[in-house]
Amino acid sequence: MTEKSVTEEVVTAQGRMRGTWEEGVRVFRGVPFAAAPVGPLRFRPPQPAPAWEGVRSAVAHGPASYQFNGVNEEAVGRLIAELDPGAPGIMAWPSYTNATYRHDHADEDCLYLDIWVPELPEGASDLPVYVYYHGGANAVSSGSFTLERGAQLARSQQVVVVRPNYRLGALGWVHFGLISDALPEAVNLGVQDQVAALRWVNENIAAFGGDPGRVTIGGESAGGTAVSHLLTLPAARGLFRRAVLQSLSPFNPWCTQERPEAETVARLYLELLGLDDPAQLARIEPDRLLAVGNILTRWFPPDAALAWRPLGGVVDGDWIPEAPARHLAEDPLDLDGVEVVIGFAKDEWLFFRGHSDTVRHGTRDDVLAVLSQVFGDRAAEVYRRYQRLHPDHTEPGRILSDVMSFAFFKFSSLRIAQNMAAQNIPVRAFQFSYELPGLEGSLHAVHTGDIPFLFGNHTEADLAWWPAFDGIDRDELARVSAEAMDLYGAVIRGEDPGPAWPRFGSGDDTVLWLGRTIEPRPGLLRAELDTFTDHGVTDVSTLEDTLTGNLRARIGRRPGPGVS
Repeated sequence: MTEKSVTEEVVTAQGRMRGTWEEGVRVFRGVPFAAAPVGPLRFRPPQPAPAWEGVRSAVAHGPASYQFNGVNEEAVGRLIAELDPGAPGIMAWPSYTNATYRHDHADEDCLYLDIWVPELPEGASDLPVYVYYHGGANAVSSGSFTLERGAQLARSQQVVVVRPNYRLGALGWVHFGLISDALPEAVNLGVQDQVAALRWVNENIAAFGGDPGRVTIGGESAGGTAVSHLLTLPAARGLFRRAVLQSLSPFNPWCTQERPEAETVARLYLELLGLDDPAQLARIEPDRLLAVGNILTRWFPPDAALAWRPLGGVVDGDWIPEAPARHLAEDPLDLDGVEVVIGFAKDEWLFFRGHSDTVRHGTRDDVLAVLSQVFGDRAAEVYRRYQRLHPDHTEPGRILSDVMSFAFFKFSSLRIAQNMAAQNIPVRAFQFSYELPGLEGSLHAVHTGDIPFLFGNHTEADLAWWPAFDGIDRDELARVSAEAMDLYGAVIRGEDPGPAWPRFGSGDDTVLWLGRTIEPRPGLLRAELDTFTDHGVTDVSTLEDTLTGNLRARIGRRPGPGVS
């Protein structure tokens, strides 16, 4: 350890801590923002972090939230066979993402965050702050995921980067309090963790050189959904000035549920666990919760049960007052001056091809069967329209991915941007469009592909985590990443990037194209949006009603044990 690193000490409300110096920035890891949610605090809201004596080491990461990983894989597999006899085994993440989401250092004691601080004059405490919530479907990953580490963004853009954990899986996102007086507080615990982290930042970030009045919140995928919750939550009002929502979706497994749906999920957990008394959940082995989650994923696969959301927040009128995507897309908004960025990937849905037989090798009829869940008897015409929009996409599964990328991610994002722009809320949009060469180019500009570009983590060791980047031109990647980070950083700092990235709206619906070139493109997605509106999908509410209606029918005839 260098002499410089051993002097990296700060004093927070809980006590003194010592970080280190890496990649040209100060780093503080494993910082507790709440008490460990274990023992009597399991299935309870986050409690204040306890104080400590002396100097706490903040060099090593804290544990990730408990999740499926290489350590518990064998045990979870045995439990699946016990709870669902005849099941074909674990439904793992697609092989091309396994390494990405391996967090073997995981524990229920998980409410920690990491902080990266650029070098700054002694005594300075006015740097902008970026609090970024990780993705992972509310099931996997952590604030210490290496591709999202904040060193390069902090150093190049002069911002303080904060990456919090939050409880995952059933411990944070199955709402047993809706059906049981034994666990009355077990509702939206993951959301409450995210708010607790943000409050800790506001109370303590000045000690690290950050300005609590210049906080931007952001997140990708499930992290983008987290940001949508915070945008609509009165308890978070005033804790941030800007919001970045990347790959926001109302309909994927990590997205917000209505109460009847959440109650059904909670009851399915109890049914599969064989529990008559929900109070037993306070002591149950966490691997059993993982096993049930895996079983339910297999019961309702993506092609057959669109909008199945077993690990999403729930509209409870308290921590989630209303469905955030629908509210942000359709209602009058009072965001108290918050500026917004909305981003999505060109080929979002291809990330899920490993779980979708139809995307990988479906016929036209297979694809139409899936599309009929959205468009009914208009599915064939939508298919033909998309063939005309993308004449080089010759495989039926690729057409399905195009439609689902728009239905599940871009449609609601565009409607939110349009609603905000109509109310003079500053909003910008971008589409990640860089064609990634790995895996024979099969994932194209895929969900999560923007992360190495926007965080600047693209060393050989970094990219080894994500096979989609195999064979990429590293010099071109560095060039595009630097340009993208400058625009991203300007937004985080509250600066106007000018004509390089104009606001969305003014009738042109300009979206920033983030590919081998980076340029604003007016009306980039207008033809796809017209395809949806011309075929009956005019707003987020209509799309959600259609999808959830089909889902309820599917749950009503759910498979028995052992059915894949």
